[in-house]
Amino acid sequence: MAGSQAGAVRTLDWVVIGAALLAYISSFLPWYSASITVLGIDRSTGVDAWNAGFGAWFAVLLLVAAGGVVLLSAFSGGLTLPASRPLITLGLSALAVLTIVLRWVTFPDASGGINTRKVDQLGELGDFDLGSAFAVSSGAGVGLYLGLIAGVAASVASLLSLRSAPG
Repeated sequence: MAGSQAGAVRTLDWVVIGAALLAYISSFLPWYSASITVLGIDRSTGVDAWNAGFGAWFAVLLLVAAGGVVLLSAFSGGLTLPASRPLITLGLSALAVLTIVLRWVTFPDASGGINTRKVDQLGELGDFDLGSAFAVSSGAGVGLYLGLIAGVAASVASLLSLRSAPG
């Protein structure tokens, strides 16, 4: 790569680029999963970031944009940004972290609509105990956790890069 300016990319910039790549990969993993067990039969499902709602896919796009800003500013010599590169990437990645956390707390609770007292009453059908044979669970998946790690890593790297910038 004769004309490349790869040396202009610092270690903290590579962290932002790596976090963008990790966020993109995590977008195809389950961000939300739910499972149900009825009489020993287990069923589970999960959705990736692209199907988990605005807060999931928008956060991924923000982190990819942060990595893109680093790549564009490092490898295109005449690109002028309206603010410093670390400030832009910090804003994008911090907004991504906030969006992921908000998406996480707004995921539906699968057990929220189940009245366990009524399930226990159904279990009083003679010797048949339905209450112990029925379970529902839901929560964040591995993709969300990886996306959150990517967002925090990009935010910290951008903040450190901003603090070490001259002026």
